[in-house]
Amino acid sequence: MSPWRAALWRTMIYVVLGTLYILYSDRMLAALVEDTEALTRLQTVKGFGFVLVTGAMFFFLMLGALAREQSLAKRDKLTQLLNRHMFKQALASELELSNRHQRKVALVIFNIDGFRQINHTAGQVIGDQILLDVSELIREHFAHHQSVIGRFGGDEFAVAIANLEHCEPIVELTRKVQQSITQIRISEHPKLSISAGVGIACSPGDADNLRELVTAANLALEEAKGLGAGQLRLYDHFLGESVHSRLQLTADLKQALLNEELTLVYQPQFSACNLSITGVEVLVRWRHPSLGVVPPDTFIPLAEQQGLIGLITDFVCQRAIQELSEQNLMGKVVPRVSINVSAHDFNDNESAVAFMQRFAHLDDWSCIQLELTETAIISNFDNTLSVLNELQDQRINISIDDFGTGYSSLNVLRKLPIDEVKIDKTFIRDMQTDENARTIVRTILVMAHSLHLRVIAEGVECKEQAQYLREYGCDEIQGYLLAEPMPIGALGDFCAAEGSIKNECGSSKLTKLRDYIATQEGFTIK
Repeated sequence: MSPWRAALWRTMIYVVLGTLYILYSDRMLAALVEDTEALTRLQTVKGFGFVLVTGAMFFFLMLGALAREQSLAKRDKLTQLLNRHMFKQALASELELSNRHQRKVALVIFNIDGFRQINHTAGQVIGDQILLDVSELIREHFAHHQSVIGRFGGDEFAVAIANLEHCEPIVELTRKVQQSITQIRISEHPKLSISAGVGIACSPGDADNLRELVTAANLALEEAKGLGAGQLRLYDHFLGESVHSRLQLTADLKQALLNEELTLVYQPQFSACNLSITGVEVLVRWRHPSLGVVPPDTFIPLAEQQGLIGLITDFVCQRAIQELSEQNLMGKVVPRVSINVSAHDFNDNESAVAFMQRFAHLDDWSCIQLELTETAIISNFDNTLSVLNELQDQRINISIDDFGTGYSSLNVLRKLPIDEVKIDKTFIRDMQTDENARTIVRTILVMAHSLHLRVIAEGVECKEQAQYLREYGCDEIQGYLLAEPMPIGALGDFCAAEGSIKNECGSSKLTKLRDYIATQEGFTIK
């Protein structure tokens, strides 16, 4: 019923009841009281009673209307979350309290990918249902934290988490929310896929006040949306607080590609059994003329957003093959060359052709290995699977990088034409102190070996980690314990020295590690 009709209906009821009361109350008093003076006094009392009753009715009606108006002013009508204005007020209060107690506040902004298209295709009813489902998932995941949740816009939700010592746990929790959002299913549209981009900023650190914090989180969200569906980005000071600085960095990156100012370093990989070199991972570096070394975590996402990642992949493939061949390392001393690639390298129908052109002048493609993350595969599974199948037909090896941090299931894993999985360094780092980390590593090894996949562990930084991995049956290891990333000249010297060590003509930390492992044959992992 519309508000106008509801108000008219209630008014008519009041008029009818009031009229009946006046008519019959007068008759009843006249029948009961014969004294005219007493009758007049009673009618006066009756009139005051009527005023009091109608006044009370008016009071409660006004109270309900004002309370509802205030509630509607504070909360989003559909999701019952705080609206943007009230959320900002609550966030300002949390920032003030956190600053007073020297604690952190994290601001997380979710934006549903392609929501306008979903609304247009599936209809507003389905769109509203998706908004309700997403808001409920956000409520559930942040229920155990001191948090404020609001609907920031049509397809945006914001969460402020206060009283934090560190913001890192919020990142992992947010990734779980993203994964849960991808599980939303609409029965009327079973093929409809839902995902959300996320931007995160923390105070203090990224910002010192409300305006700066919201701006920082929105900039991070903008970066995430530029990377594709279902991405998450933390605010990065290196990108600056304005679009201008990002545009300037993009222009500088384009110039660096034109001038071939990017450089490559190589980190050797080793057999866990005898520590012989099994390959190298190629890593790209950028030294900016005025900013100094720009972290790959900054310029690679920027290149993906600005459509430059294909040029970087071209450069890395061409330069790595050229440098390794000039040093007579390609396919001989270095049996395998691992090159990191992006999800954006698999976005079109010509992706397989592009890779084949990059390696066209190689006689043996089996020495090439492409590394891509679980997230990159899942984000565009069908197209990526098709390209990977074509590449494997050409004997190019495929490795899943950062394995264990994404959302691959066994069913997905068995469909992929892969040769290797690389255990993420976060699990390796915690192996010595965390039984759960050791259990995860063992599980990954058993799962991968059951699928006849090679397993390499990255981030090995101490001898005990290497020994654990060897005991567990890990095939290969990589990390600063064995060798740091190095330019091509240093790699040539390193491989030459390693060759002389095998002939007992020198010594290095590899020989010391071999000696250590030899003394640990009877070592038992508890």
